[in-house]
Amino acid sequence: MKKNVLLFFLSCTYALVAQNPQIQGDVMLCPWTNGTASVTNQTYDTYQWYFKYWFTSDPYTAIAGATSESFTYDWYTYDQALLKVVVTSGGNTYESNEIQIDSYAWTSLVIYNEMNSTVSVDGNNGNFLLCQGGSFNNTINSPYDTNIQWYKDDVAIPGANDISYVITEPGSYYVVAAPEFCPNSSSSNQGLPMIVEWDTNCSLSIENPTFSNLVTLYPNPVKETLFISVSDNSVIHDYTIVDNLGKILIQKTIGISNNTLSVNTNKLAVGFYTLILNGDSGKAIKKFIKE
Repeated sequence: MKKNVLLFFLSCTYALVAQNPQIQGDVMLCPWTNGTASVTNQTYDTYQWYFKYWFTSDPYTAIAGATSESFTYDWYTYDQALLKVVVTSGGNTYESNEIQIDSYAWTSLVIYNEMNSTVSVDGNNGNFLLCQGGSFNNTINSPYDTNIQWYKDDVAIPGANDISYVITEPGSYYVVAAPEFCPNSSSSNQGLPMIVEWDTNCSLSIENPTFSNLVTLYPNPVKETLFISVSDNSVIHDYTIVDNLGKILIQKTIGISNNTLSVNTNKLAVGFYTLILNGDSGKAIKKFIKE
């Protein structure tokens, strides 16, 4: 009799100790990765994991082989799925809380080409035609801000690890990059690179770096009047302002020697612009921002 009472007491105590399982796991997954969910509060006799997609009215389905205290799942199959586990302990059955699995999604990698008067696009093949001495900036879209590497002719360009890269010579260019929240999930335009060729019909003279260093634009960004300061008193023949599509917006012939020129920018929209200055000392190309 005492033995039966003791067994009954132990059975009741065991049943009281057992609780519903609590599960936690990786609920946001990067592409081509796995996540794991586990029972966190105690150990049970048996386990069976179940799933269903939250946007359907289908019942939960038992996952074949998922019969341990943890379950590892892939990002593709279980994206948008609800997970739970049913356990037994001392002959009793308990059911856990639910967790919902999701995966990161973002836009495709796009390169924005900041066109100017030194570069154009060949209408026959889509290649970029660059004037000798010219350049154009290329920027990748958000959220690609991590593990960035630009390539020219399938060779990594040393130090080219920023979201923007300025192309100054012919070649085949592409970039590899990833978002910060999934740094190992890289994207690339390698399959459709930017092909850049010299524009043999271009009349642009080569920029004189020495002269360009003598030219200062201020204030930059500018709201109204942009001042162009030339420190060597060179004779300035003309200047041109183009937008990032290469469209000429302001063009003026000067033909005078002056330390400082002023340009009214009130008619320019907010954005990025290129100023091309021609003088006795050569050509200077400068960037500025209208705010």
